Amino acid sequence: MHSLLRRIGDTFLCEPVKSLVLPDGFRFHHGEVISPFTIVYETFGELNVARDNAVLVCHALSPGAHAAGKYAPDDAKPGWWDGLIGYEKGIDLARWFVICVNFPGSPWGTTAPQTTDPSTDTPYGSRYPAVTVEDMVESQRLVAEHLGIDRLAAVVGSSLGGMEVLMWAALHPRRMRSIICLAAAAAVPVASVAWHLIGRKLIQADPAFNGGDYYDRKDNLRGLELARMVGHMTYLSEQAMERKFGRRRRGGTRQFEVDSYLEHQAQRFAGAYDANSYIRVQAAMDEMDLEEQFGSLDKAFAGFRGKALLVSFDTDWLFPSKEVTRIHEAMQQAGVEDVSHVQISTPNGHDAFLVDYPLVNPPIREFLARV
Repeated sequence: MHSLLRRIGDTFLCEPVKSLVLPDGFRFHHGEVISPFTIVYETFGELNVARDNAVLVCHALSPGAHAAGKYAPDDAKPGWWDGLIGYEKGIDLARWFVICVNFPGSPWGTTAPQTTDPSTDTPYGSRYPAVTVEDMVESQRLVAEHLGIDRLAAVVGSSLGGMEVLMWAALHPRRMRSIICLAAAAAVPVASVAWHLIGRKLIQADPAFNGGDYYDRKDNLRGLELARMVGHMTYLSEQAMERKFGRRRRGGTRQFEVDSYLEHQAQRFAGAYDANSYIRVQAAMDEMDLEEQFGSLDKAFAGFRGKALLVSFDTDWLFPSKEVTRIHEAMQQAGVEDVSHVQISTPNGHDAFLVDYPLVNPPIREFLARV
């Protein structure tokens, strides 16, 4: 379909979800195999004849492969990064072919803990393997190979997605011409690990969690709701919370507005996401440590010779700007000649990559123009 016919206001009509079925299964980083295994992915824009305009977008914990556009004109919302991906946006679909892969462990289509095991006719549940960032990268590599793409124009991601980008640069440094990493780190800082651990322990302490085998339940797991509240706090900044809530009460009651907000967000999230997925995906995030894995950060990036754009936000509690500065310095020490660190000032904390599009789009557009 011609791009002009795809437009719907500020977004566009996207293609249906695609699947890559692996009859022989997927081998996880720690050795376990699930067979058969399905990887769900979506593509946006058109792959050119030379197959050299492909941009891989890596998603974070909460979203999936539906990165942009709408499946139908009356869809309530477009994809999760629609403010960045689209026609005449930071990643312009008039030029780029975008791929977003739902990685193993995530509940949005790819074989996951909630998927029925054909050998038992019950969900994998507690038997689903531990997931690593390497597993996420491998699922993306398999889809790129399936699409006949030997070298990506760019690998782009934010938060956990940005960590996947760094893992790509370390494991497959010759498979892309450039990387764009937003609001991420080479390893989750210890304070953020601590908040993550508290959230996971809340899930595991919920009696209804039942060790990970709870799929006969219909109600939300309260442990997952509480974990999401803890996690959500790391996405906001003090300035954003003060502006949005202050100490205001709700509608003549003694309930704080922030309490009402956290409850609403938690219930909505827990009604859609899976607790087993949450535990595995977040743990994978905490386990990644490029310095530990490669001996030093500059060794991790020793083979990468593409261009790199690193973006941080000054009010990000989860991944402070100093973590991105460390990556920048390590890449320079590793001999990456074209690497820049854009530090953006915003009151929106870690969530800035999802809301501050007027600030994020220009440097990404300018960077990709040089790729």
